[in-house]
Formats: sequence, structure tokens, C-alpha cells
Amino acid sequence: MPAHVFLRSLTFFSLFLFSLLILKLPHQRALAQANPLSGENQLLALEDSLLKLAMRIIEPDNDAGRLENNALFQDALREALLTDSTLSHPFDSVRTVSFLLAPSGAFRIITWYVPLTNGRFRYFGFVQTPANARQAGDLFELNDMTPLLSQISSRELRKDEWYGAYYYELIHIRQRRKDYYTLLGWKGDNPDSRIRLIEPFRLTGQGPVFGAQVFEAGERKPFRIIFEYSARVSMSLKYHPCFPAGRRRTKQIIVFDRLFPTHESLTGDFRFYVPEVNAFDGFEFKNGQWLFVHDVDARVVIDPSRKPLNPALPR
Repeated sequence: MPAHVFLRSLTFFSLFLFSLLILKLPHQRALAQANPLSGENQLLALEDSLLKLAMRIIEPDNDAGRLENNALFQDALREALLTDSTLSHPFDSVRTVSFLLAPSGAFRIITWYVPLTNGRFRYFGFVQTPANARQAGDLFELNDMTPLLSQISSRELRKDEWYGAYYYELIHIRQRRKDYYTLLGWKGDNPDSRIRLIEPFRLTGQGPVFGAQVFEAGERKPFRIIFEYSARVSMSLKYHPCFPAGRRRTKQIIVFDRLFPTHESLTGDFRFYVPEVNAFDGFEFKNGQWLFVHDVDARVVIDPSRKPLNPALPR
């Protein structure tokens, strides 16, 4: 091919490619404008919106306004969770909400509460499982049904009959190829008393299940352990995975304050129960069961500077 013919063909081909790029640019620009955020940037933007909405929940001085603001927050949180289908984003800045991720990444539990003006609380939550190559993840909404529940310690509870609580710790123990999950929770039940909760948890094909008969405490075999005490004091309830057990051995144990009434005549009235000074009991995990342990020496593990277990909402 003569040189001048080759150059003319090359020039024509270059102009053709340039024209294609010019035609394609407006389309790419339109796509970028339609979806300016993606991936982690989108989650960061959603997290920023969540933080602002969470701060507004308690702004109204009436329950209707607080619950309305919470509904806006709940909808935004649902959108954020569905966007984070791999459960990889921590949502660290939303400090009034508890995000507990199972170590295996099999699920995540999200809980928070709305303080009402009569000194009571309403609880909200989700349980989320991740999406994978074979199936989409699930998002289960938890409905706080506390006022309608009876015999709470004596049965399993499903997502639509949830004993609402703010969960601050998720315990995972794997033993004999089986996974055991236990939640520690806080609950402002009424203006005069507070509750700490030890709640077994598992996921089934029908969704989350709360409670199991895995506690050995005398003749009782409750599905969950509930401690109720005066709202004027604080109670310690904490898991220690490597509690000293002598001769370089350790054990897995939940340690808690022993509660007693301020006067013998007030026995059974939990508004007047307070922690006994330097007296602790516990539940030790053995062979798939939590066994009650009386009089635990917790001086070696109790840290008075530990972070409060029931975080204050912004004011």
C-alpha cells in the first residue's frame, strides 16, 4: 500500500475513534450524575445521615414526636443495612445503636432504644444475615412486645414476640463442632427499676430465636436469666473468656453483682434491690450449659474504669 494511502486511512480511523468517544462521554457523565456515590462512599453517606437522624430522636418533648423521629431513623437504617449486604461496614459513628457482629460473620444483631417521657423505654432491632453468591441475605425486624408477654423466663421467643433489650455483648463459644451464642443486654423496664439480661440466641430457617434451657441454677432451668434492680444504682454483668481458674487454667464465665434488698421487708420488690459490696456470682460454660457458680472472686478482672454498658443518648 502506498504511504499516502496508509496515512489517509490511519487519519480516518483516528477520527472515527474520536467521534465514538465524544458520543460516549455524555452517557458516562449522565450515569455518574445519576449515581454519584457507590460502594463504601455510599455507606459513609448513609452513616452520616443515620447519625443526624439518631441525634434528633429525643428532640421532641412528647412520645409521639420521638417515635415519629425514630420511624424516620428506622427506615434509613433499614436502607443502610440492605446496602451493606456483606455486613462489612461497622457504622461506628452511630453510637446510640449497638451493632454486634458474630465472629464468623454469620449474622449481625442491631438494637437501640427510645426513652419515653414517662420514664419507660421502647426497644427496636434487626437481625441480619449476609448475602452470598448463592442467595440474598435476610433482614429480620424485631418487635418489642414486652407489655404483652407473660412467663418470660419460661419459653422461647421469636422476632414477633421479642423481649426488647439493648444488647451490648455477643458471646460466641464453639464446642464439639457446635456454635453457642449468648447475648448480654440492658433494659430500662420502668421508671423505678432496671434489668440486666442473659439471653441465649440462635438462627433457624424461620428466623431468630431468643432463649434456651441452657442454665443450671438449682432446680430451675429458665430460658433466660433476668436481673431486676433499683434504677438508682448500676449493676455489673460481664463475660470473661479467660477467667483465672488456678494452675494456669482458665474458664469461660459470666460474672455479675449479687443483688439483695435494702431491707428484709422489701424482699421481692426489685425497685429496692442493689448490688452487695464486693460480692459476685457467675455462670460458667461447660458442655453446652451455663452452670451457676456462687461466690466468684472477681477482684482480678473487674475494672472500675470500664466503659458504661448503657450509653447515654445525646442531649
